[in-house]
Amino acid sequence: MNDENEDEIVLVVDDSPDTVSMLNDALDNEGFSVLVALSGMQAVSICKKIKPDLILLDAVMPEMDGFETCKTLKQNPDLESVPVIFMTGLDSENTVESSFNSGAADYIQKPIRIKELVARIKTHIKKSRQITMSRELLDSVGLSSIAVDNNGNIKWMTPKAGQLLDKSGIKKIDVVGTLPGFFKKITVKLEEKMEITIPDTDPKLTLKYDNKKNDLFIFSISEDKPKVDESKLLCDHFSLTEREGEVLYWVSQGKSNKELAMILGISPRTVNKHLESVFEKMLVENRTSAANMALKVINQK
Repeated sequence: MNDENEDEIVLVVDDSPDTVSMLNDALDNEGFSVLVALSGMQAVSICKKIKPDLILLDAVMPEMDGFETCKTLKQNPDLESVPVIFMTGLDSENTVESSFNSGAADYIQKPIRIKELVARIKTHIKKSRQITMSRELLDSVGLSSIAVDNNGNIKWMTPKAGQLLDKSGIKKIDVVGTLPGFFKKITVKLEEKMEITIPDTDPKLTLKYDNKKNDLFIFSISEDKPKVDESKLLCDHFSLTEREGEVLYWVSQGKSNKELAMILGISPRTVNKHLESVFEKMLVENRTSAANMALKVINQK
């Protein structure tokens, strides 16, 4: 038994009791906590009470097949980040396409090779947790970010991004239905730091492509409105470089070096170097003094 997996919950969904029993024993021996469902409806019911770390889903089941089950599960915001691996004896392009279109992260063919299955489960749970941690960090620093997959489907967004979409006339509940075509079109030819205006929004919203992480395209979203560039204001007042002005601005907003590094896409060490230069030019010894001086300039604009 592998104790390192003991906190990870895997939901097995298959209408075959023999398959469910086999997978339950195999995954239990690997240290996973296993939940089982013999139908799609039963899986949906279980997930309303318990959030699994991963779902193993049979593609072909009576009444509610795996594809319909997956689409239903993914309508629950709490399950958006939960990876689904389809199990199928079918080997066709249509089956693979249907799996991914319904929201699956992967698929594995029957008969199932347990070692391969366990490796895939561990990989997808690890990736899912990394995505969740990145999202929580972006939420905590108040960024407006959206993550999109290769098909243009929005996988998650920070609360601030949702607020901006609401304000511009695109309700969060409609996002999945209204924007995938737009995103799919632009993800084909993305360049680093590319900026794109979202059509039919008022006020206008601009997307800036930040990076690709864990197979997701990460965009920051901002509202186009006339405003004083506060970091440029600080640059002019204290004779700072553009990057130093950005660092000082975020310091004045109470951000830590770790948060600064995430916001600006640089390393914490580079943040430190910029701060040393900023302190020297401002003739101060610490970030508190620098922040206070910066806020005085910003508030006078």
